[in-house]
Amino acid sequence: IFAKGYGKNNEPLRGYILTFGIALAFILIAELNTIAPIISNFFLASYALINFSVFHASLANSPGWRPSFKYYNMWVSLAGAVLCCVVMFVINWAAALLTNVIVMALYIYVSHKKPDVNWGSSTQALTYQQALTHTLHLSAVEDHVKNFRPQCLVMTGYPNSRPALLDLVHTFTKNVGLMICGHVRMGYRKPNFKDLAADQSRYQRWLMRNETKAFYTPVFAEDLRQGSQYLLQAAGLGRLRPNTLVLGFKNDWRDGDMMNVETYINMIHDAFDFQYGAVILRLQEGLDVSHIQGQDELLSSQEKSSGAKDVIVSIDTSKDSDCDSSKPSSKTTIRVATHPVLNLYGMQFLPYSTNVDV
Repeated sequence: IFAKGYGKNNEPLRGYILTFGIALAFILIAELNTIAPIISNFFLASYALINFSVFHASLANSPGWRPSFKYYNMWVSLAGAVLCCVVMFVINWAAALLTNVIVMALYIYVSHKKPDVNWGSSTQALTYQQALTHTLHLSAVEDHVKNFRPQCLVMTGYPNSRPALLDLVHTFTKNVGLMICGHVRMGYRKPNFKDLAADQSRYQRWLMRNETKAFYTPVFAEDLRQGSQYLLQAAGLGRLRPNTLVLGFKNDWRDGDMMNVETYINMIHDAFDFQYGAVILRLQEGLDVSHIQGQDELLSSQEKSSGAKDVIVSIDTSKDSDCDSSKPSSKTTIRVATHPVLNLYGMQFLPYSTNVDV
């Protein structure tokens, strides 16, 4: 509330008044010996934070930290920070405790508020360095059945069009596995990679706001199968690569174009060729809610004009394992493929499957 600006220069008058009040209160004490320990502790806290910031930036190898000092060592900075903290307690331990409490309270407040700004901090640089180091280290470790994790490539299209699919996959990937939301964008015109990058940032923020631990990865391709092949080959990094392809049951296989049906089946074949597991979900009503929630405006004009079709992901609610959904059931069945044999005309996509009641 003290940051509110006034006038053409946006002057923070409330902040000025707060600063004036604090300064006036210290002046009215009129006892220099009483004020000195408090002021000294706050100065020492500032020096300690500056020294620690220098050390942390050096430790993180931050690209923005390029000291030009003739004699410099990050461990000297760390020692300076520790000495400042020690001197704070030597001067006045009560004031030092109060100072530390105030500094921690400010830190917790900023962390809780999470302002929408990019500080370019050394913490961000250290996080990147640790993630890169651990990813490279993980690549040198052999897989073991005890450490298997579901890492799903989910063909969602736009993530907000099928939130139920995201929620379902998120239930078994959220703290233990990787989820990548794949989106194949097809079009006859030249791809607009600027719009692709903008959509990637937009929908990644949408996933974060909805607390869905997933990555949104769109690709341009001439057809759905080609795009899925791109994702199957290139999605992920090192050991952080998908091992399971999640598709939706193609509800219009009876009435749709047989070329599209063949493309759908070939996608499943490709998954098995790349040593992926396959999960096909079916829901009688379907999962695409973009027409219900009025989210069509989020689709780019290129997507609309090209007549792109996303994979319809659904959950089987019928009692039988065949395609007849006329018998409703209160159970939701997930069909997990364990064998790549497919029958095109009989539509027995997964002759060997495991039904899991949810």
